[in-house]
Amino acid sequence: MEFEKAMSAAEAFLTFTPRFIDPNMPQGLWICSNAAEVSAIEINAVCLGSGCEWDDIVKTQPFLDHFPFLVIVTPNAIARDEMVRQLRPRLPASCIYVITDAGFRNCKTMQEYVELYGSRELPSILSGAEELPAYGILNLAQVARRDLRKVPRVLSRFPVLDKGIGGFFAGELSVWTGKRGVGKSTILGQLLLEAIDQEHTVCAYSGELPKEQFREWIYLQAAGPEHIVYETDEATGKRLAMADLMADKRISEWMDERFWLFDLERNTKHDPETILKQFEYAKMRYNADVFLVDNIMSVDFDGFPDRDFNRVQSRFTQMLVTFSKRRQVHTHLVVHPRKSTPDTNSKVSSDDVSGSGDITNRADNVFFLTTHTASDAKGKPERKPLLQILKNRDFGARGSQWLDFDRKSRRYFQDRTGDPKRPYGWDMAAQQIQLITPEERDEIDRVFPE
Repeated sequence: MEFEKAMSAAEAFLTFTPRFIDPNMPQGLWICSNAAEVSAIEINAVCLGSGCEWDDIVKTQPFLDHFPFLVIVTPNAIARDEMVRQLRPRLPASCIYVITDAGFRNCKTMQEYVELYGSRELPSILSGAEELPAYGILNLAQVARRDLRKVPRVLSRFPVLDKGIGGFFAGELSVWTGKRGVGKSTILGQLLLEAIDQEHTVCAYSGELPKEQFREWIYLQAAGPEHIVYETDEATGKRLAMADLMADKRISEWMDERFWLFDLERNTKHDPETILKQFEYAKMRYNADVFLVDNIMSVDFDGFPDRDFNRVQSRFTQMLVTFSKRRQVHTHLVVHPRKSTPDTNSKVSSDDVSGSGDITNRADNVFFLTTHTASDAKGKPERKPLLQILKNRDFGARGSQWLDFDRKSRRYFQDRTGDPKRPYGWDMAAQQIQLITPEERDEIDRVFPE
């Protein structure tokens, strides 16, 4: 009775003759490409109903489940490949076989096969069947070994951070948090330049900065303190910093078609779908492999059916995770901390990130940027940037790194041992081999001892 009910419901989406359907027959259920093939085979043969789509096949699952296996049967190789492509992901729990060319004995149609060999020979077609690979589960023994030394990645050029996390690996999402105005956008702009310097292409969504201001800040960082000049604003007398003309020209040539920015004026919608479509285009057209969303609060979630803000942020984070893993890219996401987050090193955790805990649960790395009182080289107290690793999935790294900041070029560098003048690839005259100094090695070993 249960089977009859399921078969009756399946008739809305499949074409077959009910009296020829018997789940107890040993050949399973044969899925054909058209009604003519169903008519020629008759016994346990079905095809997609007229006017139906492949998505409708899922609605017949209670009927399909009564058969021990399914068989894709059509001599037409093009139609067969399309059926495999459509059915395998839609029926992941079903055991599916496909008849290869050899099984049809050079027959062009099923009608021709029946005319030449007779209906009783139809089961012999199964001798040419191949089982489709499992869909949605993996044979672990056949999964390729991962060698992190060979996984594409971008180094931050902050030695302590790179030692801790190994770099920003492809297929991962990094969440950055810190109080407003502490410099999250600035340090991430610098990391995008580091990516370009390591032969990567980047794409950024900056929901709050106009393109002209974004360019100004990025070019200051790219130029470095030795290539910045000051011009005086005649109206106010204020001195304005900018890259000198020669540096500006060379920077543009260096990053041409390697630094892409989401156009806030042309893309009037800043919803997750629009942002990800532009990211997909940047990946497919320009092979961009480092992405930035700055920040989650500027994304428009009005189109999401769920009005719970924490939940929609979590969903968007998962969309970024999926995009990163599917396209094998690294994505940086800026998220504000909770208002109650202390401005200290020792008391901050992933729980202090604003919104749903799912954001940090889904991320591969979580970083907290703040300013904290430290001693300068003479032992006097001063406010310095502090970068803390709150989560690292690959190595479980935890630790913090003091940074210094060059206000002229908006560059971060390792406290005491780093150099804000380190040249990027556009400045060929200043390029030199970058070595980790003994002082930097001591700091690395202190934070991450072997």
